Amino acid sequence: MATAISARQLAVTFAGRRGTAVAALQPLDLEIARGRIVGVLGPNGSGKTTLLRVLAGLQAPTGGVALVLDRPPTDRALRTRVAFQPEGPLPLDVLSAPEYLAWVGAELGLPNATSDARAGLWLDRLDLRSAGRRWIRTFSTGMQRRLALAAALLGEPELLLLDEPTNGLDPFGSEIVMQVLRERAAAGATVLMASHQLLEVEEICDEVLLLQDGVLRARGTLAELLGTGAQSLVVQGLDADGLRRLGDAARGLGGEVLAVEPRRRHLFALFRRFAAPPGDSRR
Repeated sequence: MATAISARQLAVTFAGRRGTAVAALQPLDLEIARGRIVGVLGPNGSGKTTLLRVLAGLQAPTGGVALVLDRPPTDRALRTRVAFQPEGPLPLDVLSAPEYLAWVGAELGLPNATSDARAGLWLDRLDLRSAGRRWIRTFSTGMQRRLALAAALLGEPELLLLDEPTNGLDPFGSEIVMQVLRERAAAGATVLMASHQLLEVEEICDEVLLLQDGVLRARGTLAELLGTGAQSLVVQGLDADGLRRLGDAARGLGGEVLAVEPRRRHLFALFRRFAAPPGDSRR
């Protein structure tokens, strides 16, 4: 399988106070296949943003080497093939959303007609059209995050490096973003996203990386990392007597009944039901 990201002994050290060195990213080896959605988890200061910045070509490593789409991250040929969505406020906040995307398109070297057409598509898809000509500085945090994603998608990149892409979004906005990312991965793009939104990571990511103190502590699919070895049998339509008899049968086969409790959805699913249009299977 083709590789989107490859790193060998990649490390970043910053100069700290009084000449001490701070290891923001300790030597790690990493390969990520194309077409995957990979979550990067860890507490604040764990190295998540540093890793993304190195892969985006914005931070020089102090050790090791990284390749992105088989090229060094600083290669100008990656200008439209790789996109980085940083955390924090957007620049040029006295522009409107269309003006900001036009500026991004010019920076990417896109023809005006192409840039305008793609900008219109993403403004509609990410529910930003109603902002009209308002200045970005008047946007909510969620609106700014959605506009930042629109900017990242403008070049139709093969690799998306996203730092907290759903931070500040309400459940409706989060659902839109996650659906867009699923579609991009289905079309062959790779997504590497740092996030503290654990429920969303569980829903969307094919696998996760766990960083702590700059060290890659764990990596794998959620089934590999969270599996307990226990199996669940989900049934419906049985009354109390039926459930009792089912439990007796399980025990008779050598099993153990760990719990009998009503099954329920999580709150995110409740919000999603209200967001989905009539006839959508999520309602």
